[in-house]
Amino acid sequence: MNEIGKQPKGLLKNTVLQRIKAEKMSPRPRVFFRSRECAVWMLWLLSVVVGALAFSVSLFVVLHHQYAFYEASHSNFFTFMVETLPYVWIVTFAVMTYAAIYNIRHTKYGYRYPLWMIMASSVVLSFAGGSTLQFFGLGYTIDDVLGEHMSLYQSQNKFEQYLWQDPDDGRLVGRLRYTTLSPTTTIIFEDINGGRWTIDISELVHSDLTALNSERLVKLLGDPSDTELHLFHACGAFPWHFDKDMTSLERHEEREEFVERVTNHARKPSLRRPESSEGSFDSIILTTPSICATIAPVYRLLDD
Repeated sequence: MNEIGKQPKGLLKNTVLQRIKAEKMSPRPRVFFRSRECAVWMLWLLSVVVGALAFSVSLFVVLHHQYAFYEASHSNFFTFMVETLPYVWIVTFAVMTYAAIYNIRHTKYGYRYPLWMIMASSVVLSFAGGSTLQFFGLGYTIDDVLGEHMSLYQSQNKFEQYLWQDPDDGRLVGRLRYTTLSPTTTIIFEDINGGRWTIDISELVHSDLTALNSERLVKLLGDPSDTELHLFHACGAFPWHFDKDMTSLERHEEREEFVERVTNHARKPSLRRPESSEGSFDSIILTTPSICATIAPVYRLLDD
């Protein structure tokens, strides 16, 4: 009776020994398993850190474009955000979250925790880390540095230039080069591609002229009178702010100024008398209806 009961154990023992010999298995020291465990935890930590970096850049993009002049280029805010969302970073965040979950599940006691708890902890840690990085402005810095050193990476600075350098649709990015005569209603403007434009500034207000007079990079909104001859009728000049990290209040104020400017054009007066300025530009009374009352952003704001 005892021999019969012991026989299966013997068979099992022999089977195990035969497999060990066949596969040439050998015992491994404890340090190997401890090192592997540490490596898995390090990979988990790396996944969370990279996820935090991805979230910080994504958060920077969303917060910045929350106050964007989307009416200048898109019919509504939804289509604007669909084009501007940083899909590379969103995919990176998703992949890193999955990697974090995978790694923690392969730790010694990872099997004890439910999947939702591991996922929630990884996402929360990435969100918290990303929010902290963005609070210190690192989301903008990461995006800008990658854009400067990686030609294939489209930073938000590059994207904004691509979005605004579209003369056929009434947008230019560049600097004032010189005026024609004084007093004058035209200036010579050089865009970021090196093109020289003759700009009619007769409908610009004092703040527009101040932005142009700074000789810094500005965004021009207006009507392309003749793109072949490089003639452009300006309706607004706004400082280029991607060279510094703006606060939410500053972005909100700039957005409000843009809306007010376009709303003023939307009133469509038969004649317009531009504001006088103390800068190097003087304005004259227009003898024709406002051109700026007919640009696309005016109608988009009216539709809203």
